[in-house]
Amino acid sequence: MNWWLKARTAHGLGGAAGLTVVLGILLGDTELPIPVLNGRAGVFLAGHLLTVVPAVVLMYGQERTDHRLESTAARPVNRWNACLGAAAALTAAAATSLIYLVSGSSMAVVSGRNIVAYIGIATLLAAFIGPRASAILTTLLPVGLANTGWTPSGKPEFWAWLLHDANSGIALTSAALVWAAGFAALWTRGKPLPFGTPR
Repeated sequence: MNWWLKARTAHGLGGAAGLTVVLGILLGDTELPIPVLNGRAGVFLAGHLLTVVPAVVLMYGQERTDHRLESTAARPVNRWNACLGAAAALTAAAATSLIYLVSGSSMAVVSGRNIVAYIGIATLLAAFIGPRASAILTTLLPVGLANTGWTPSGKPEFWAWLLHDANSGIALTSAALVWAAGFAALWTRGKPLPFGTPR
């Protein structure tokens, strides 16, 4: 188990999640200038972009191992991967909830919600297309939303719930559902996909 955690860079994942939470609260309401392809430019915050980092680090840890070797393992590697993602998501959610209770910062809610959502999205994609492609697509998602996720009035579109504010019940529910779907998809996947280069 220690070797598996080291191979998955569990310490790096914990550090990335912790740093993302801290930076998300400190810099989260900083507006980023993003060109908009339709509608009118909305308020794209640093917190919307930073929260993708733990998901990418999680996928990096899954990608850096020999998938062909792991596909022959008797151990339930994908279930372990799902549990590691769940641990990262739940830890980030608990930490940001505590920060919100202490400080009342709305960015704590947005940061926690989006970290959970991005981990769910990355895990869901990884179950079907592998961790490398999942990391790329998950990284591109916030940039794509920043370009296309706004109404003509400058508010986030209904479907661009990752851009919604802390009070959005739709965003909170969607984040929980996509995380649950990602966990279930990876948990039920029999063996790791044979993508990636052996290390």
